[in-house]
Amino acid sequence: MNSDNKNFIMNVVYQLLIYIFPLITTPYISRVLGVNNIGIYSYTYSIVNFFMLAAMLGMNNYGNREIARIRDDQTQMNRKFSSMYGLQLVTSTVTLAVYIFYVIFICRRYREIAAIQFIFLISTCFDVNWFYFGLEKFKLTISRNVLIKVISLVFIFLCVRNRNDLWVYTAIMGSATLISQLYLIFILHRYVHIVRVKWSEIFSHFKQVLVLLIPVLAYGIYAIMDKIMIGGLSSTVELGNFENAQKIISIPISVITALGTVMLPRMSYVLNNKKSEYKPILRASMKLAMVMATTMTFGIWAVADEISLTMFGPEFTKSAGIMRFLAIYLPFTAWANVVRTQFLIPTRRDRVYVESTIFGAVINLIFNSIFIPGYGAYGACIGTVLAEVSVMLWQTIKSRKELEIGVYVRLFLNSLWKSAVMFAACMIISRLFHETVISFAVKMVVAIAVFAVLNRKFIWNDFLGKGQSTEKQKA
Repeated sequence: MNSDNKNFIMNVVYQLLIYIFPLITTPYISRVLGVNNIGIYSYTYSIVNFFMLAAMLGMNNYGNREIARIRDDQTQMNRKFSSMYGLQLVTSTVTLAVYIFYVIFICRRYREIAAIQFIFLISTCFDVNWFYFGLEKFKLTISRNVLIKVISLVFIFLCVRNRNDLWVYTAIMGSATLISQLYLIFILHRYVHIVRVKWSEIFSHFKQVLVLLIPVLAYGIYAIMDKIMIGGLSSTVELGNFENAQKIISIPISVITALGTVMLPRMSYVLNNKKSEYKPILRASMKLAMVMATTMTFGIWAVADEISLTMFGPEFTKSAGIMRFLAIYLPFTAWANVVRTQFLIPTRRDRVYVESTIFGAVINLIFNSIFIPGYGAYGACIGTVLAEVSVMLWQTIKSRKELEIGVYVRLFLNSLWKSAVMFAACMIISRLFHETVISFAVKMVVAIAVFAVLNRKFIWNDFLGKGQSTEKQKA
């Protein structure tokens, strides 16, 4: 297995830890706090998340890319990191002040919970994940997250006991994030030294980071604004169902994101030094992305009912339908992620990235406004799916002359029919079993077996690289 695939697996673990640990508590939290409290948490977190995006500007992508370009030059890296992190501290401080003003003078609903969400915003002052990703030090983040998430799980089960403990749950979740970021700051001296830099150096990054902030905020509109609009235009009950459905969808999204996070620094390096090699790498990444996305889409369609009933309880029956609806956009998101993180950002085609995300945000806002008042959470699903499709189309059309679009379409169709066969097999065999847990287990076993058989060549040759090793031995 090559280093990219190893880094991908490690980053998948990192991303899954972020989502799976809270998901472990979901059956308990859903029943203890109830659908209305879940909606309140989602609503207030969505708002603070906007402030977190503003505090970080576009530093996650920009910092990752820039550190990857200069990681072989320690002196230059020390200076660049110091100036970039200095800018992050400035923007975080300003955002903290604005959020305090919001809570005191503007916030009218759920002010206590909104005030506790402030802990999440403090964590942005210490968020230097972008630096470690630029160095491709993905393994470091895993042990940190395992320990901190396990401790937070223990505190949730011990301290969150009834529907009056929403504030306790919020405090635990925020504190876990803050401690996680502080750990990375604590070990930072092993890899980089902070040096004195001029204010002009700090603000020299502002324009480039601000350009990458625009798509981040625009994406936030249709990733976060969905929840705010459901809470404002519909009800917290609808939002509670949407929130839990998104917890499941966030798992495949985290896997897709992991691929982009791993390949962004690698492609930044390749396109800066060995540009001729980028097409085969992109082709391999797209193949992996399409296999994952189509499999996960059909997998969610197959087990949505069992997940909703088992994990969330009968109060969240609507979550299953929302899950299936949202799963439609996974292949489009995966496609766009490969184009964006492995071509547009490494080649500094930031304008295309910005235009596509703004276009998607506008589409999302228009359709949310039309459909959420009448259809609640399903209305938000319509807006989200159309937004993801529009972003993918915009980025693809603008990059079509330099990318192998026809090849990518064939990879998608090949993965699509295999995933459809897997889905059909799951549904046919599962009809023999009526008990929820047994049905879920049977579907999972069948899905894994059919997936392994249909994708055996891809798994053996492309992902594990065993076919290449055999060829080398013969040679």
